[in-house]
Amino acid sequence: PDEVEDLKYCVLDYTSPDVTYTHMPLIFLESFNAPSAILQVDDVQIEMPLDWSVICGEPSAGDPEILPLATINQRGFKAFETNPKTSIMPSWPFIDIVNVYTEKKWFVPKLKYGHLLCVPIEDQPKPRCLYFVKEVSKLPEVLDLDKIWI
Repeated sequence: PDEVEDLKYCVLDYTSPDVTYTHMPLIFLESFNAPSAILQVDDVQIEMPLDWSVICGEPSAGDPEILPLATINQRGFKAFETNPKTSIMPSWPFIDIVNVYTEKKWFVPKLKYGHLLCVPIEDQPKPRCLYFVKEVSKLPEVLDLDKIWI
């Protein structure tokens, strides 16, 4: 990238009542050490910090919630999955922890309070994406599906 504005990451922005997907310029990277979880999402495995949370829910019952990754192991949760640019409807794949590692060095965009990081789970032109957050203090416990569904 030639300019700071050229490199961006996607977030689900809950900082105002008008919830929206937006792209933020990548200006600061946060680095930290934390245990990691290998997550199984359908046929894909991804690694995330164990102390983060993910949007989960049941498509036929209620609105999605933000759940700590450490609490989802072998409980049959489904993750909220959508591509903010191309998906018409969200999908709800099962998510589970298949392995945990004690310590790993992480580098992630510095998120504002109220932002959920959009994480592509596959290397495709139109990847499936999950939404993760470290700090849930400025987010509602239950998310309004009408606001986060594109």
